[in-house]
Amino acid sequence: MIPKTELLNIPITCLPLDEQIMLIGRWAKMRTSKVVCLANVHMIMEAYRSLSFKKILHKADLVTPDGKPLVLMLRQLGVLHQNQVAGMDVFLSLCALAETMGTAVYFLGSTQDILDKMKLKLDREYPILKIAGMKAIPFVAIDEIDKSHNLELIQEINQSGAGIIFVCLGCPKQEIWMSHYQGRIEGVMIGVGAVFAMYAGNTPRAPYWIQNLCLEWLYRFLQEPRRLWKRYGGTIPPFMYLAIRQLLVYYKEKFKQARQSLSEKKILIDINQLDTSPSKIGEILFKQGLLNKEDLEKSLQIQKQFPHLKLGEILIQNNFISLPQLKYYLKNQNIRLGEILVDKKIIKLSNLQKALLIQESKQSQKLGEILIETNILSCEQLRIVIIEQYLRRKGLWLNPKVSEQQSEFLTT
Repeated sequence: MIPKTELLNIPITCLPLDEQIMLIGRWAKMRTSKVVCLANVHMIMEAYRSLSFKKILHKADLVTPDGKPLVLMLRQLGVLHQNQVAGMDVFLSLCALAETMGTAVYFLGSTQDILDKMKLKLDREYPILKIAGMKAIPFVAIDEIDKSHNLELIQEINQSGAGIIFVCLGCPKQEIWMSHYQGRIEGVMIGVGAVFAMYAGNTPRAPYWIQNLCLEWLYRFLQEPRRLWKRYGGTIPPFMYLAIRQLLVYYKEKFKQARQSLSEKKILIDINQLDTSPSKIGEILFKQGLLNKEDLEKSLQIQKQFPHLKLGEILIQNNFISLPQLKYYLKNQNIRLGEILVDKKIIKLSNLQKALLIQESKQSQKLGEILIETNILSCEQLRIVIIEQYLRRKGLWLNPKVSEQQSEFLTT
Protein backbone atom coordinates (compact mmCIF):
# COMPACT_ATOMS: atom_id res chain seq x y z
CA MET A 1 0.00 0.00 0.00
CA ILE A 2 3.05 2.32 -0.21
CA PRO A 3 2.55 4.65 -3.24
CA LYS A 4 5.23 4.18 -5.89
CA THR A 5 5.96 5.46 -9.39
CA GLU A 6 8.44 3.83 -11.75
CA LEU A 7 11.34 5.88 -13.11
CA LEU A 8 13.21 3.94 -15.79
CA ASN A 9 11.54 0.78 -14.40
CA ILE A 10 12.73 1.47 -10.83
CA PRO A 11 9.93 1.86 -8.23
CA ILE A 12 10.38 5.21 -6.42
CA THR A 13 8.47 5.75 -3.19
CA CYS A 14 6.05 8.66 -3.61
CA LEU A 15 5.63 10.03 -0.09
CA PRO A 16 6.73 13.39 1.32
CA LEU A 17 9.83 13.44 3.54
CA ASP A 18 7.89 13.71 6.82
CA GLU A 19 5.71 10.67 5.99
CA GLN A 20 8.71 8.56 5.04
CA ILE A 21 10.38 9.53 8.33
CA MET A 22 7.27 8.50 10.31
CA LEU A 23 7.09 5.19 8.45
CA ILE A 24 10.77 4.44 9.15
CA GLY A 25 10.24 5.46 12.79
CA ARG A 26 7.37 2.97 13.11
CA TRP A 27 9.48 0.16 11.62
CA ALA A 28 12.40 1.12 13.86
CA LYS A 29 10.30 0.90 17.01
CA MET A 30 9.25 -2.65 16.06
CA ARG A 31 12.85 -3.43 14.97
CA THR A 32 11.62 -4.78 11.66
CA SER A 33 14.28 -5.79 9.15
CA LYS A 34 13.87 -3.26 6.34
CA VAL A 35 16.01 -1.74 3.58
CA VAL A 36 15.84 1.94 2.60
CA CYS A 37 17.71 3.14 -0.49
CA LEU A 38 18.23 6.86 -1.13
CA ALA A 39 18.15 7.05 -4.92
CA ASN A 40 19.87 9.60 -7.12
CA VAL A 41 20.67 9.62 -10.85
CA HIS A 42 23.79 7.52 -10.29
CA MET A 43 21.83 4.78 -8.51
CA ILE A 44 19.06 4.73 -11.12
CA MET A 45 21.59 4.33 -13.92
CA GLU A 46 23.45 1.60 -12.03
CA ALA A 47 20.14 -0.28 -11.81
CA TYR A 48 19.33 0.40 -15.48
CA ARG A 49 22.61 -1.22 -16.53
CA SER A 50 22.63 -4.09 -14.03
CA LEU A 51 19.74 -6.55 -13.74
CA SER A 52 21.01 -7.88 -10.38
CA PHE A 53 21.18 -4.37 -8.90
CA LYS A 54 17.75 -3.55 -10.35
CA LYS A 55 16.35 -6.57 -8.48
CA ILE A 56 17.87 -5.22 -5.25
CA LEU A 57 16.03 -1.90 -5.63
CA HIS A 58 12.78 -3.72 -6.44
CA LYS A 59 13.25 -5.78 -3.28
CA ALA A 60 13.95 -2.69 -1.10
CA ASP A 61 11.17 -1.46 1.20
CA LEU A 62 11.66 2.23 0.32
CA VAL A 63 13.52 3.83 -2.59
CA THR A 64 13.40 7.54 -1.88
CA PRO A 65 13.89 10.35 -4.43
CA ASP A 66 17.16 11.66 -3.00
CA GLY A 67 18.26 13.47 -6.17
CA LYS A 68 16.44 16.62 -7.26
CA PRO A 69 16.23 15.45 -10.92
CA LEU A 70 14.16 12.46 -9.74
CA VAL A 71 11.78 14.78 -7.88
CA LEU A 72 11.32 16.95 -10.97
CA MET A 73 10.67 13.89 -13.12
CA LEU A 74 8.09 12.56 -10.64
CA ARG A 75 6.28 15.90 -10.79
CA GLN A 76 6.21 15.68 -14.57
CA LEU A 77 4.64 12.24 -14.15
CA GLY A 78 1.83 13.71 -12.06
CA VAL A 79 3.24 13.29 -8.51
CA LEU A 80 3.02 17.02 -7.86
CA HIS A 81 3.31 16.87 -4.07
CA GLN A 82 6.61 14.98 -3.98
CA ASN A 83 9.52 16.77 -2.31
CA GLN A 84 13.17 15.80 -2.10
CA VAL A 85 13.95 13.05 0.39
CA ALA A 86 17.68 13.79 0.58
CA GLY A 87 20.17 11.73 2.52
CA MET A 88 21.24 14.46 4.94
CA ASP A 89 17.62 15.46 5.64
CA VAL A 90 16.71 11.81 6.32
CA PHE A 91 19.73 11.44 8.60
CA LEU A 92 19.00 14.56 10.67
CA SER A 93 15.24 13.93 10.84
CA LEU A 94 15.71 10.34 12.00
CA CYS A 95 18.29 11.29 14.62
CA ALA A 96 15.80 13.83 16.01
CA LEU A 97 12.89 11.36 15.91
CA ALA A 98 14.96 8.52 17.40
CA GLU A 99 15.96 10.82 20.25
CA THR A 100 12.31 11.54 21.12
CA MET A 101 11.30 7.88 20.68
CA GLY A 102 14.19 6.47 22.67
CA THR A 103 15.18 4.34 19.67
CA ALA A 104 18.83 3.27 19.50
CA VAL A 105 20.85 4.05 16.35
CA TYR A 106 23.86 2.20 14.90
CA PHE A 107 26.40 3.83 12.55
CA LEU A 108 28.19 1.45 10.17
CA GLY A 109 30.89 2.16 7.60
CA SER A 110 33.13 5.08 6.58
CA THR A 111 36.40 5.54 8.54
CA GLN A 112 37.16 5.62 12.25
CA ASP A 113 38.31 9.24 11.99
CA ILE A 114 34.94 10.33 10.50
CA LEU A 115 32.99 8.27 13.05
CA ASP A 116 34.93 9.90 15.91
CA LYS A 117 34.10 13.37 14.57
CA MET A 118 30.45 12.36 14.16
CA LYS A 119 30.31 11.10 17.75
CA LEU A 120 31.45 14.48 19.10
CA LYS A 121 28.89 16.33 16.98
CA LEU A 122 26.05 13.91 17.77
CA ASP A 123 26.73 14.23 21.51
CA ARG A 124 26.46 18.00 21.14
CA GLU A 125 23.39 18.19 18.86
CA TYR A 126 21.45 15.11 20.06
CA PRO A 127 22.55 14.73 23.70
CA ILE A 128 20.03 12.03 24.63
CA LEU A 129 20.23 10.03 21.39
CA LYS A 130 20.97 6.38 22.15
CA ILE A 131 24.04 5.45 20.09
CA ALA A 132 24.00 1.65 19.93
CA GLY A 133 27.37 1.43 18.21
CA MET A 134 29.74 2.85 15.59
CA LYS A 135 31.84 0.57 13.42
CA ALA A 136 34.11 1.16 10.43
CA ILE A 137 33.93 -2.26 8.78
CA PRO A 138 36.87 -3.60 6.71
CA PHE A 139 36.83 -3.19 2.93
CA VAL A 140 34.95 -5.92 1.05
CA ALA A 141 34.83 -5.99 -2.76
CA ILE A 142 31.34 -5.83 -4.30
CA ASP A 143 31.60 -9.31 -5.81
CA GLU A 144 32.59 -10.70 -2.40
CA ILE A 145 29.60 -9.32 -0.43
CA ASP A 146 27.25 -12.18 -1.33
CA LYS A 147 29.89 -14.69 -0.24
CA SER A 148 30.50 -13.04 3.11
CA HIS A 149 28.25 -13.72 6.05
CA ASN A 150 29.56 -11.96 9.14
CA LEU A 151 27.73 -13.67 12.00
CA GLU A 152 29.62 -11.64 14.61
CA LEU A 153 28.53 -8.36 13.03
CA ILE A 154 24.89 -9.49 12.79
CA GLN A 155 24.97 -10.56 16.42
CA GLU A 156 26.64 -7.31 17.51
CA ILE A 157 24.05 -5.12 15.76
CA ASN A 158 21.08 -7.20 16.91
CA GLN A 159 22.27 -7.34 20.52
CA SER A 160 22.89 -3.58 20.53
CA GLY A 161 19.10 -3.00 20.37
CA ALA A 162 19.43 -0.64 17.38
CA GLY A 163 16.20 0.10 15.52
CA ILE A 164 17.96 2.21 12.87
CA ILE A 165 21.23 1.25 11.18
CA PHE A 166 22.84 3.92 8.99
CA VAL A 167 25.08 2.22 6.40
CA CYS A 168 27.80 4.27 4.72
CA LEU A 169 29.65 2.20 2.11
CA GLY A 170 28.87 4.11 -1.09
CA CYS A 171 26.58 3.19 -3.99
CA PRO A 172 26.05 0.44 -5.16
CA LYS A 173 28.04 -1.38 -2.46
CA GLN A 174 25.87 -0.32 0.48
CA GLU A 175 22.64 -1.34 -1.29
CA ILE A 176 24.10 -4.76 -2.14
CA TRP A 177 25.30 -5.12 1.46
CA MET A 178 21.89 -4.20 2.94
CA SER A 179 20.09 -6.58 0.58
CA HIS A 180 22.45 -9.38 1.65
CA TYR A 181 21.64 -8.81 5.34
CA GLN A 182 17.91 -8.14 4.81
CA GLY A 183 15.95 -10.42 7.13
CA ARG A 184 19.02 -11.10 9.27
CA ILE A 185 19.62 -7.70 10.86
CA GLU A 186 16.76 -6.67 13.16
CA GLY A 187 16.33 -3.02 12.28
CA VAL A 188 15.87 -0.54 9.46
CA MET A 189 19.03 -0.33 7.31
CA ILE A 190 19.46 2.96 5.44
CA GLY A 191 22.20 3.53 2.87
CA VAL A 192 23.39 7.11 3.31
CA GLY A 193 26.36 7.40 0.94
CA ALA A 194 28.42 10.54 1.63
CA VAL A 195 26.27 11.70 4.57
CA PHE A 196 28.77 10.61 7.26
CA ALA A 197 31.56 12.68 5.71
CA MET A 198 29.21 15.65 5.29
CA TYR A 199 27.95 15.49 8.86
CA ALA A 200 31.51 15.15 10.20
CA GLY A 201 32.49 18.27 8.24
CA ASN A 202 34.98 16.56 5.91
CA THR A 203 32.80 17.16 2.82
CA PRO A 204 30.73 20.36 2.72
CA ARG A 205 27.13 20.11 1.54
CA ALA A 206 26.00 22.29 -1.35
CA PRO A 207 24.13 25.49 -0.36
CA TYR A 208 20.34 25.31 -0.61
CA TRP A 209 20.12 27.51 -3.73
CA ILE A 210 22.49 25.16 -5.58
CA GLN A 211 20.42 22.14 -4.50
CA ASN A 212 17.27 23.91 -5.69
CA LEU A 213 18.79 24.47 -9.13
CA CYS A 214 19.60 20.73 -9.45
CA LEU A 215 23.31 21.56 -9.46
CA GLU A 216 24.39 19.65 -6.36
CA TRP A 217 26.17 17.20 -8.67
CA LEU A 218 28.24 20.09 -10.11
CA TYR A 219 29.11 21.32 -6.62
CA ARG A 220 30.36 17.85 -5.65
CA PHE A 221 32.16 17.44 -9.00
CA LEU A 222 34.13 20.64 -8.42
CA GLN A 223 35.24 19.26 -5.05
CA GLU A 224 36.43 15.88 -6.44
CA PRO A 225 36.76 16.20 -10.24
CA ARG A 226 39.25 13.35 -10.67
CA ARG A 227 37.04 10.85 -8.85
CA LEU A 228 33.64 11.97 -10.14
CA TRP A 229 34.13 12.99 -13.79
CA LYS A 230 33.71 9.45 -15.08
CA ARG A 231 30.65 8.74 -12.92
CA TYR A 232 28.79 11.92 -13.89
CA GLY A 233 29.80 11.74 -17.55
CA GLY A 234 28.49 8.19 -17.75
CA THR A 235 25.22 8.77 -15.89
CA ILE A 236 23.81 12.27 -16.42
CA PRO A 237 23.58 12.40 -20.27
CA PRO A 238 22.05 8.91 -20.65
CA PHE A 239 19.65 9.58 -17.77
CA MET A 240 18.40 12.75 -19.47
CA TYR A 241 17.82 10.87 -22.73
CA LEU A 242 15.96 8.00 -21.02
CA ALA A 243 13.93 10.37 -18.83
CA ILE A 244 12.74 12.38 -21.86
CA ARG A 245 11.81 9.15 -23.63
CA GLN A 246 9.71 7.97 -20.65
CA LEU A 247 8.00 11.36 -20.36
CA LEU A 248 7.07 11.37 -24.05
CA VAL A 249 5.39 7.96 -23.65
CA TYR A 250 3.59 9.21 -20.52
CA TYR A 251 2.24 12.38 -22.19
CA LYS A 252 1.11 10.40 -25.25
CA GLU A 253 -0.88 8.03 -23.01
CA LYS A 254 -2.24 10.91 -20.94
CA PHE A 255 -3.49 12.69 -24.07
CA LYS A 256 -5.17 9.48 -25.21
CA GLN A 257 -6.94 9.06 -21.86
CA ALA A 258 -8.03 12.71 -21.85
CA ARG A 259 -9.73 12.25 -25.23
CA GLN A 260 -11.53 9.14 -24.00
CA SER A 261 -12.76 10.89 -20.84
CA LEU A 262 -14.44 13.57 -22.97
CA SER A 263 -16.78 10.97 -24.45
CA GLU A 264 -17.20 8.77 -21.35
CA LYS A 265 -18.72 9.93 -18.03
CA LYS A 266 -17.50 7.64 -15.26
CA ILE A 267 -19.76 6.99 -12.28
CA LEU A 268 -18.49 6.57 -8.72
CA ILE A 269 -19.40 3.16 -7.30
CA ASP A 270 -18.54 1.44 -4.02
CA ILE A 271 -16.50 4.41 -2.78
CA ASN A 272 -19.66 6.15 -1.56
CA GLN A 273 -20.18 3.19 0.74
CA LEU A 274 -16.88 3.77 2.57
CA ASP A 275 -17.25 4.92 6.17
CA THR A 276 -14.69 7.73 6.40
CA SER A 277 -15.54 8.66 10.00
CA PRO A 278 -12.38 8.88 12.18
CA SER A 279 -11.30 5.92 14.30
CA LYS A 280 -10.19 6.55 17.89
CA ILE A 281 -6.54 7.57 18.24
CA GLY A 282 -5.74 4.58 20.46
CA GLU A 283 -7.18 2.22 17.84
CA ILE A 284 -5.15 3.92 15.10
CA LEU A 285 -1.88 3.64 17.04
CA PHE A 286 -2.62 0.00 17.84
CA LYS A 287 -3.29 -0.78 14.15
CA GLN A 288 -0.02 0.95 13.24
CA GLY A 289 1.91 -1.25 15.67
CA LEU A 290 3.05 1.72 17.75
CA LEU A 291 1.03 0.59 20.78
CA ASN A 292 0.62 -2.94 22.07
CA LYS A 293 -2.62 -4.14 23.65
CA GLU A 294 -1.28 -3.95 27.22
CA ASP A 295 -0.04 -0.35 26.90
CA LEU A 296 -3.31 0.75 25.30
CA GLU A 297 -5.41 -0.88 28.04
CA LYS A 298 -3.17 0.62 30.74
CA SER A 299 -3.57 4.09 29.20
CA LEU A 300 -7.36 3.73 28.97
CA GLN A 301 -7.48 2.68 32.66
CA ILE A 302 -5.50 5.80 33.61
CA GLN A 303 -7.91 7.91 31.56
CA LYS A 304 -10.86 6.44 33.48
CA GLN A 305 -9.20 7.53 36.73
CA PHE A 306 -8.32 10.98 35.36
CA PRO A 307 -11.03 11.81 32.77
CA HIS A 308 -9.72 15.35 32.34
CA LEU A 309 -6.60 13.92 30.64
CA LYS A 310 -6.60 13.19 26.91
CA LEU A 311 -5.38 9.78 25.80
CA GLY A 312 -2.54 11.40 23.85
CA GLU A 313 -1.30 13.17 26.99
CA ILE A 314 -1.22 9.86 28.88
CA LEU A 315 0.64 8.14 26.06
CA ILE A 316 3.29 10.89 25.98
CA GLN A 317 3.67 10.98 29.79
CA ASN A 318 4.27 7.22 29.87
CA ASN A 319 6.70 7.29 26.91
CA PHE A 320 4.48 4.96 24.89
CA ILE A 321 4.78 7.23 21.84
CA SER A 322 6.74 10.36 20.89
CA LEU A 323 5.11 13.77 20.42
CA PRO A 324 5.97 14.04 16.66
CA GLN A 325 4.33 10.65 16.04
CA LEU A 326 1.22 11.58 18.04
CA LYS A 327 0.83 14.84 16.09
CA TYR A 328 1.19 13.01 12.78
CA TYR A 329 -1.46 10.39 13.58
CA LEU A 330 -3.85 12.96 15.10
CA LYS A 331 -3.63 14.90 11.84
CA ASN A 332 -4.43 11.72 9.89
CA GLN A 333 -7.32 10.91 12.23
CA ASN A 334 -9.26 14.04 11.26
CA ILE A 335 -7.86 14.78 7.80
CA ARG A 336 -10.34 16.42 5.44
CA LEU A 337 -10.84 15.67 1.77
CA GLY A 338 -9.85 19.21 0.80
CA GLU A 339 -6.63 18.98 2.82
CA ILE A 340 -5.47 15.93 0.88
CA LEU A 341 -6.38 17.51 -2.46
CA VAL A 342 -4.41 20.68 -1.69
CA ASP A 343 -1.46 18.90 0.00
CA LYS A 344 -1.06 16.65 -3.03
CA LYS A 345 -1.43 19.68 -5.32
CA ILE A 346 -4.26 17.97 -7.18
CA ILE A 347 -6.28 21.20 -6.96
CA LYS A 348 -5.41 24.78 -6.04
CA LEU A 349 -6.46 26.27 -2.73
CA SER A 350 -8.49 28.93 -4.58
CA ASN A 351 -10.52 26.22 -6.37
CA LEU A 352 -11.18 24.46 -3.07
CA GLN A 353 -12.39 27.70 -1.51
CA LYS A 354 -14.78 28.26 -4.45
CA ALA A 355 -16.18 24.74 -4.06
CA LEU A 356 -16.63 25.24 -0.30
CA LEU A 357 -18.61 28.45 -0.96
CA ILE A 358 -20.89 26.54 -3.32
CA GLN A 359 -21.28 23.81 -0.70
CA GLU A 360 -22.43 26.40 1.88
CA SER A 361 -25.36 27.29 -0.36
CA LYS A 362 -26.08 23.63 -1.20
CA GLN A 363 -25.61 21.93 2.14
CA SER A 364 -27.04 18.59 1.02
CA GLN A 365 -24.37 18.19 -1.68
CA LYS A 366 -20.98 16.62 -0.99
CA LEU A 367 -17.75 18.49 -1.70
CA GLY A 368 -16.56 15.80 -4.11
CA GLU A 369 -19.73 16.04 -6.21
CA ILE A 370 -19.30 19.81 -6.49
CA LEU A 371 -15.65 19.46 -7.56
CA ILE A 372 -16.69 17.03 -10.33
CA GLU A 373 -19.64 19.13 -11.50
CA THR A 374 -17.43 22.21 -11.78
CA ASN A 375 -14.77 20.19 -13.70
CA ILE A 376 -12.15 20.90 -11.05
CA LEU A 377 -11.65 17.20 -10.39
CA SER A 378 -12.13 13.95 -12.32
CA CYS A 379 -14.09 11.01 -10.92
CA GLU A 380 -10.96 8.88 -10.80
CA GLN A 381 -9.00 11.55 -8.90
CA LEU A 382 -11.82 11.85 -6.37
CA ARG A 383 -12.00 8.08 -5.98
CA ILE A 384 -8.27 7.84 -5.18
CA VAL A 385 -8.42 10.68 -2.64
CA ILE A 386 -11.50 9.28 -0.86
CA ILE A 387 -9.67 5.95 -0.52
CA GLU A 388 -6.66 7.73 0.96
CA GLN A 389 -8.86 9.67 3.40
CA TYR A 390 -10.48 6.40 4.49
CA LEU A 391 -7.12 4.69 5.03
CA ARG A 392 -5.69 7.62 7.00
CA ARG A 393 -8.72 8.05 9.25
CA LYS A 394 -8.96 4.33 10.01
CA GLY A 395 -5.26 3.90 10.81
CA LEU A 396 -4.66 1.77 7.71
CA TRP A 397 -2.49 4.26 5.78
CA LEU A 398 0.89 2.65 4.92
CA ASN A 399 -0.14 -0.26 7.13
CA PRO A 400 1.18 -3.69 6.09
CA LYS A 401 -1.68 -5.32 8.01
CA VAL A 402 -4.18 -4.24 5.34
CA SER A 403 -5.37 -7.58 4.01
CA GLU A 404 -4.99 -8.66 0.39
CA GLN A 405 -8.78 -8.61 0.06
CA GLN A 406 -8.96 -4.98 1.26
CA SER A 407 -6.07 -4.10 -1.00
CA GLU A 408 -7.83 -5.56 -4.04
CA PHE A 409 -11.04 -3.66 -3.25
CA LEU A 410 -9.21 -0.37 -2.80
CA THR A 411 -7.15 -0.64 -5.98
CA THR A 412 -9.59 -2.18 -8.49
